[in-house]
Amino acid sequence: MEYLQIRIFIKTTQMKFLVFILSIAITTGATAQTKKKQPVKPVEKPQPAPQQATGIEPGIAGAPNTPPPPPAIYQYVEQMPASTVDIADYIAKNLRYPDSAQKAGIQGRVIVRFVVNEDGTISDISVARGIGYGCDEEAIRLFKSMPPWKPGKQGGKPVKVMFTQPLTFRLE
Repeated sequence: MEYLQIRIFIKTTQMKFLVFILSIAITTGATAQTKKKQPVKPVEKPQPAPQQATGIEPGIAGAPNTPPPPPAIYQYVEQMPASTVDIADYIAKNLRYPDSAQKAGIQGRVIVRFVVNEDGTISDISVARGIGYGCDEEAIRLFKSMPPWKPGKQGGKPVKVMFTQPLTFRLE
């Protein structure tokens, strides 16, 4: 019987201790939520910046200091650009397979991106996905030396068009 009384005493002591800890936690949380008043600092009104006389009203279109917006580069137009030569024939005649790629047995496809301008010239040539070993540089050289294209048209007017062309390097 004595063993049972000791166990009951231990259990009640543990419960009292648990209630004590919980009450401390609750009161600490409640007192931590009280707000302290902070002194309020007056806010100064910002002074407007002095304007310099330029003789030009801001926001007027055609002002001499505002450059015209750059022409848009389209990806899809009513009439897409077209090469003035057969691309496959041009590539077959002008492609120089890089020696380092031949020695390493490199084959694959280089994806070239470029802009066909309003006058048909090619600019902004870059490699979107390359295979290395000099093939990327050869693709850029090939498109730089390409004759002008027929420009793309939007609304009957020639416009700049972003164009993507795959170029396959294949050992034979």
